[in-house]
Amino acid sequence: MSSISIMIIDNDLTRADSLISAFSTEGDLELLPAVAMRETALRKLTPGPDLILLYDDMPARGALVRFLSAVQARSPKTRLIQLLSSKPDDEDLIERIKNGLQGYLMASSPPSLIAKAIRAVAAGEIWAERRLLEKTIARPLLSPENLQSHAPNLQPLTIREMDMLNLVMKGATNREIAEMSNISERTVKTHLYRVYRKLKVNSRTKAIALLSR
Repeated sequence: MSSISIMIIDNDLTRADSLISAFSTEGDLELLPAVAMRETALRKLTPGPDLILLYDDMPARGALVRFLSAVQARSPKTRLIQLLSSKPDDEDLIERIKNGLQGYLMASSPPSLIAKAIRAVAAGEIWAERRLLEKTIARPLLSPENLQSHAPNLQPLTIREMDMLNLVMKGATNREIAEMSNISERTVKTHLYRVYRKLKVNSRTKAIALLSR
């Protein structure tokens, strides 16, 4: 079983150490030393961890967007979950997801739930309330014509690839897509890999962000 490397960013290192201790029995989660500041984390992103857990210390919306961009520039494979001390309004959360946040939970969530979110996000899913995902991507289904407006010079998608992409845009997980399409999850991943390559993105989150503009 491959492990998921995780960096915690929290200005309360005692709280971070408590979470690291709670994860000590999770064989697939590799906890790196926690850091207190985002700037310190950015200096350590060569190579970066698979996932960052960021305790919410950025009330200004633009600060998170800038941090997400900096992480992606230094370590494109790194995904990010935010642990919220208080829940922002829907529009703020939608903006965060569109700008590359892959998941969020309340900081008071039990470690077992945080671990579940980590595994889901590491597998390429977005960890958010279904209601919010549906609101984020509520729009007419994509067609080859309007897809070109979002991604000029896009290599044409096959009918099956368009189906896969539309289900992704509706918020369906790989498992749900497999069930609805009567194919295996492995086949879904193969189709989506080809879709993301044509879109010139490397994740579900980036595809949604690109097509939400």
